[in-house]
Amino acid sequence: MPTRNTKIKLKIFLIYCIFTIVPSLLISCLLTVQKMEFYENEYKEKAHRSAGLHSKSIDNFIGETSGRLEMLSTLIKVQQFSFNHIDEVLRETHKQDDRFSGFYWANPKGDILISSNSPFSPVNVSDREYFQKAVGTGQTSISEAHLGRVTGNYIITLATPITENHKVMGVLLASLNIKTLEANLSTLLTDEEIIVTDEKGIPIIQAGALHTNEKYSMSELNLDRLPWTLTARISYDDEHLRLKAFINYFFITFIFTNILLLLIYIFRLKWRAKLEKEQYEFQKMELIGNLAASTAHEIRNPLTGISGLIKLLSEEYHDKKAQNYFEVIQIEIDRINSIVSELLFLGRPTAYTYKTYNINEILKEIEPILQSEANYMNVQLSISYSNNDPHISCVKDHLKQVILNLSKNSLQAMPNGGKLTISIESDSASCMIDVKDTGIGIPMEELEKIFHPFFTKKKDGSGIGLTVCKRILDSYNGSISIESTVNVGTEVKMMIPIVKEDSLKDG
Repeated sequence: MPTRNTKIKLKIFLIYCIFTIVPSLLISCLLTVQKMEFYENEYKEKAHRSAGLHSKSIDNFIGETSGRLEMLSTLIKVQQFSFNHIDEVLRETHKQDDRFSGFYWANPKGDILISSNSPFSPVNVSDREYFQKAVGTGQTSISEAHLGRVTGNYIITLATPITENHKVMGVLLASLNIKTLEANLSTLLTDEEIIVTDEKGIPIIQAGALHTNEKYSMSELNLDRLPWTLTARISYDDEHLRLKAFINYFFITFIFTNILLLLIYIFRLKWRAKLEKEQYEFQKMELIGNLAASTAHEIRNPLTGISGLIKLLSEEYHDKKAQNYFEVIQIEIDRINSIVSELLFLGRPTAYTYKTYNINEILKEIEPILQSEANYMNVQLSISYSNNDPHISCVKDHLKQVILNLSKNSLQAMPNGGKLTISIESDSASCMIDVKDTGIGIPMEELEKIFHPFFTKKKDGSGIGLTVCKRILDSYNGSISIESTVNVGTEVKMMIPIVKEDSLKDG
């Protein structure tokens, strides 16, 4: 039976394969297919260039040959058709130019009278199509590939008629050995195969050879001077290219997927840490709330008795000094009561009934208190209301407490005066309450702890004021955020969902 650790390791390995190896294989296969299409197009283009090069080479070869033959015909014409001179010219030319397998002189009836090859047996070529065409048109004609009657080789024959006063005096014939043409093409080959076929599709020339197991790209072109088709085939190692492309792509995608998996893992760790932190904060707040509620009850009961006794004593002792002491004691008792009320809210934030109020009206109710406090602290107060009269669901006194607490904090942050700005804005979904001051600001390291219970930098602060504010806003499904810069000021932004108009009508 596999152990628990083995199962966990197997699970981790399967997850690793699913998120790295499997995607790498799939992506590499897709990219390899695209790469092979690119290779095929590249080799097709290469085959097309090769076909163009070799077809041009053959056309130039035939053109040069025709030009040489026409020069010979002009020389023969100058020699006044002397048989001895013709025989000498043909033999010398044959020796100097290995492109030709033989030169021949034939009369208009097709009888070959002179040959550069020895020994020679007279033959008649009048039945050849190229001969009839040359005599009939008076122009040089080129035959199909055929077996020569004189040499017995596979040749191409060029026929050039020689005329005088528009009368054909004879026909100069030149035969080209196909092997010579193949050899000429072979000198230009690299890794391609060239096949030339006649108009009947019969192969005439084949230069170069491909392995039967190699994949190739091909391109066909028709020659200009001959009714032939040239086919160029370029071979390439399909399996090698495919394997090379796949390995390259797999290596790249494997690295990429591993980096992506690492980022996901880091993000997941941060998310889990954040979730655990939120859960820890929630549990801590629950613990603090329960502790605060029970503690508040225990404190309030004796505190009520103490407050009553102080009032009785103040009525019994009228001494001015004693009255001052009683007043100080009562002030401190009221302060303890205020802290106890805050502790009670931490313990039971949902034990209240919410009603719908106009947020503008709530702020207007406490505006005199804010103005009085601002005047006392020599601070300029600026209040702007929303034009939409947004309605929210809340406990009025609690929201007043939030605004007053935040305003009090802002006023205390401006001991030498400044400006306090309170504004309300709203849209179709939420209401924004903004409290901004030009005070001393809050350092960044303290800003991160500002909502922690009992965290305070004030000498007489309880450290639960902002915690209570956040708890109140959380109970409204709202939010609070603080931005601050040292010696510039602090801005507190609160968001509370508004009550829709339809709900107001129904109410």
